[in-house]
Amino acid sequence: MLEMTIAILVAYAVLFFISVFLDPKKKAIQSDKKYSIYQMLLFSTIKMLIAVAIVITVALSIRVSLIKVVGLSGSSLNWQTLAQGLIAASGFIIIYIVWQLLSKRFSSKPTETDSTEKSMIALLPKCWLPLIGTFAIISFEAGLLEEIFFRGIMQSHILSYVAPLWAVIIAGLFFGFAHFYQGASGVIGTSILGIWLGATFVITGNIAVPIIGHFLGDFTCMMLSGKQIIQRSKNR
Repeated sequence: MLEMTIAILVAYAVLFFISVFLDPKKKAIQSDKKYSIYQMLLFSTIKMLIAVAIVITVALSIRVSLIKVVGLSGSSLNWQTLAQGLIAASGFIIIYIVWQLLSKRFSSKPTETDSTEKSMIALLPKCWLPLIGTFAIISFEAGLLEEIFFRGIMQSHILSYVAPLWAVIIAGLFFGFAHFYQGASGVIGTSILGIWLGATFVITGNIAVPIIGHFLGDFTCMMLSGKQIIQRSKNR
């Protein structure tokens, strides 16, 4: 138990360190240095894989069940799972839209989240087909790897110490702080999304549900901004 706790904390610390000092997404926001959206996606994927690999390596070394460590116990993929995933995605989209409206309503000046969005928009494809493909890849990477680490690994482990409600909140907050580059508003909004996804995992006991919810939620929210993104890209 203690070894896995240390492994998860070390994995998160490494994840945070890489994000602070090496992440091209943060560098692109803070400077004029240009990176492609695919470079950023590759970096994000490698970063998450490193965090997951640290935990899995420790689990193998102490002979702990990987199915349990990754939160795959009780997981299944069927029509019921898909329906639950759609509900999770619907909640994700509603939370995202409401938080965006509230952030813009009560913020009198541009936030770091706005700066992040503008920097990312400049790197996205300017045509619908490649843009949709890019959205799908980004959403799949985030939905799969982030849910495996923050819900499957972290939240499942925290459940060993505290009640489900607290496990959901704590894992959600860790998830939010991992998106610090989006500024205070982004951290709060992402934490709320993390708590929602964590709740769907606790209720269903199926990691596939938050994975589907995260993927479809991310993809839909991006698509809602698709026309605006293409217009802004052409006007740059």
